Amino acid sequence: MEKLFHKQSEEHAGMTTGTIVRLLKDLHGIGGSLTAGSECVVEAIIHFPTRYRLQDADGNIWTVPLHSVELITSEIEEAVAEEEGEADQ
Repeated sequence: MEKLFHKQSEEHAGMTTGTIVRLLKDLHGIGGSLTAGSECVVEAIIHFPTRYRLQDADGNIWTVPLHSVELITSEIEEAVAEEEGEADQ
């Protein structure tokens, strides 16, 4: 039986599923490894302790602590706005 405090959500503290993040450090697991700088998509947020379930480009799922990723979706949105001439000058 899954413990109540291990439930997943789609949003927590401004982070939502579908957000693109970049790994800050190498990640090694039984199924392989991901290198720092790899971009992944947040699939779910798991609580207590809070951590992210990420999906890499190959479709593999990784569970990582919050402090091991950085947000890059805002960088993409900023680049698009700059192309459209809407970025702050």
